[in-house]
Amino acid sequence: MSNFKIENIQLGNVIIDKEYSLSGNQVAYKHSDSDVSINVKALSNIRKLSNLSEIKTINEYYKEMFTHLNLDRLICYKEVLGIKKSKEYLIYLKDNIEETSKIMTNYHTDLFKLRKNCYTNLSKVELNGTILETPIYNHTGVTGRTSITQGFNFLTLKKEKRKSIKPVDKTNCLIEVDFKSCEPFFYLKSKNIDVDCDDIYLWLCNKYQIKLTNRDYVKRGILSMIYGANEKTISRIMKIPPSKVIKIKEDLGILELKSNLQSEYDKHGYFFNYYGRPITSDNNLVNYYIQSSAVDYCSFAFVNFCKTYNVDPSYFIHDSMTFQCKKERLESILKIKSITDPFSNIDIPIEFNVLHE
Repeated sequence: MSNFKIENIQLGNVIIDKEYSLSGNQVAYKHSDSDVSINVKALSNIRKLSNLSEIKTINEYYKEMFTHLNLDRLICYKEVLGIKKSKEYLIYLKDNIEETSKIMTNYHTDLFKLRKNCYTNLSKVELNGTILETPIYNHTGVTGRTSITQGFNFLTLKKEKRKSIKPVDKTNCLIEVDFKSCEPFFYLKSKNIDVDCDDIYLWLCNKYQIKLTNRDYVKRGILSMIYGANEKTISRIMKIPPSKVIKIKEDLGILELKSNLQSEYDKHGYFFNYYGRPITSDNNLVNYYIQSSAVDYCSFAFVNFCKTYNVDPSYFIHDSMTFQCKKERLESILKIKSITDPFSNIDIPIEFNVLHE
C-alpha cells in the first residue's frame, strides 16, 4: 500500500547572502519562530525546481545601472543605491522569500537531496575504446524530467549504440534496468488499485473486457487517457465506445484527480505532485502530476536498489538506469523482479537488458 505524507515546511531564519544584502555583509532575517534555517541561494534553487524565476542578486536586479557605473564589486550597496532603490529591492526580496516559503515542503528538505545524490558519483563507461565523460544532470523544469547539461549526453545516444558501451573496470558487467509501464503502474498503485500481474495493459483489458488485438493501440489509448485526451480520441485509438472510456476514467480516479488538481491550482497558483514537489503550470494537470511523480519515484527507487544490492549506477535515461556489478553477481541480480521506493512503498516490475558481461 502506498503511504506518503506531504508536510509543509515553515521557514525560520533566512540567511541573506552577501550578494543579496544591502549592507554587503551576510545577515539573518527572521521569518518565523521555526527552527528551519535556509539561505537565499537555496530558496532561489527551490524556485528553479518549480519553474519559477530565480531570486536576483542586487547586481542582477540593477544590472543596467551597475554596468553603466562600471562597478564590478560593492562593499555597501545601500550607499550607492539610495533609500528609494534600496527599499524597492528589499520589497522584491521579501516578496520572493514569502512566495517561496508557501511552496516549501519536506520534498525540499528531505527528499530532493536523496534524488540528486542518485545522479552523482557515477561509474565510468567507455564507447569504442573512449572513456566517456561523466554526465551532469539537471533536475529543474515543470515535470522534473532530468536533462544532461555537461558531460556525455546518454539521453541523445541512439539505442543501438548503447549496446557497444562497456564498463571501464573489466571485472564488471553492465546492465540496464527499466521499469515496465512505469507511469501507468505508478499512478494505479499510488491510488491503491491492486494490479495482480506485471502486464498493466493486459490487466486493464481483462478488467474491462477489451480485446487485446493490437497492444500498441491499447497502450496509446491508456497513456492518452491518463494524460488528458478526450473520450472521442481515446475511443478512436482503442476502438471502444466513449461510454467505456468514461467508465474507466471514473473507476481509476482520473476525473477526480483532474478536478482536485484544478481546484488546488486555482486556489494557490500551484499544486503538489505525489511527493510534494510544487508544479506551477496547469497546461496539462494530470500529465504533469503523473510524470513529475513518476520521475521522483524512479530516482528514489533506484537509490534504494543501488543501496540494497550494492551496485554502482553509470547513467540514467528517464525511467531506466544502467549500472555495474561484479560479473559473478550477474545471475543473482537478474532474478530480481521489481524495485520498491521506500517512501511510498510502491513496487513496480522491472526488466533487465545486459549490455556487457
